[in-house]
Amino acid sequence: MLGRLKSQGFTIGLLVAVGLAFLIPEYGATGGALRSEVTTKIGIALVFLIQGLSLQTRQLLASATHVRLHIFCQSWIFILSPLLMMLIILLFGRWIQDSIEAGLLYLSVLPTTISSSIVLTSNSEGDSSAALFNATFSNIIGVFLTPLWCLSLFSNTSGQFPPLDALVMKIALFVLLPLVVGQLIRPLVQDRISAWRGVFKQSSNTVILFVVFAAFSNSFVDDTWSAFGWEAIAVALAFSTLFLLLLSSLVWTTSEISSSDPKQRIAAFYCGSQKTLAAGVPMAAVIFAGQTGNVQESLIILPIMLYHSLQLFLAGMINSRLAATTWQRDADSLH
Repeated sequence: MLGRLKSQGFTIGLLVAVGLAFLIPEYGATGGALRSEVTTKIGIALVFLIQGLSLQTRQLLASATHVRLHIFCQSWIFILSPLLMMLIILLFGRWIQDSIEAGLLYLSVLPTTISSSIVLTSNSEGDSSAALFNATFSNIIGVFLTPLWCLSLFSNTSGQFPPLDALVMKIALFVLLPLVVGQLIRPLVQDRISAWRGVFKQSSNTVILFVVFAAFSNSFVDDTWSAFGWEAIAVALAFSTLFLLLLSSLVWTTSEISSSDPKQRIAAFYCGSQKTLAAGVPMAAVIFAGQTGNVQESLIILPIMLYHSLQLFLAGMINSRLAATTWQRDADSLH
């Protein structure tokens, strides 16, 4: 219950950030009083430094042997998920504005969540160590795969999308380097990390809210929303919901391929169907900074903001039902 209230609080925080951007966009826009063109980059580096400090890489070895499960999860996260979104756009593209289409595509190529997928797997009586491995691994390789997907999907769109060398440099400087530094520092502060976990979480959430505020401030200053308005939000909500329902259904239905163990199927479900807001918003700020046309940052992050809330709502609805599958399996094994 407490975790659900906290997640709702963060969702409210996202709405407040967008509201403040509407009311005082001159503060968060590029060149404004908060110098968001600089402060967001510092904040993004901080987020991935915290991720590096938090990643429990040594504990991953316990689950590394479940190769079939890991291939299943990573395939859904980085291959089948984007293909599903492309199919949705192919079928319903006439109702999707180009700007929202770009955001939906970006949503589909993101890694899974780390904290949510592990916590939800544990709460559903699933294999949390398997969830830990796949969530962590997807976020590590997502540092490379998500930008490569973006380069492939958006290099021919309007706006000057950065060339490969420039994109690699930005990702290396603001994402990969802080992640590696965090991992190098982690053994030195190992005993204190548990005590700092709350501070880490609050710091990351604050940065994400500021990046959202800055992105929407720029869009309001540029009058981006006059061309889209509420219709774009409704379309983004509708197709984010459709994507979540289809992806969740398909991942669960096919999860028997990953393992016959219900606990591992639950881990595969959460890891395969969730998408990370925590890494998605900062990476968007790095990849799409300064873009115009259909790949503006505020339009890109809108679907992932909506998907974040929707996936937590869905998880709350089915959490106990998934747990029942493991209880039934355990009960059957006693007879």
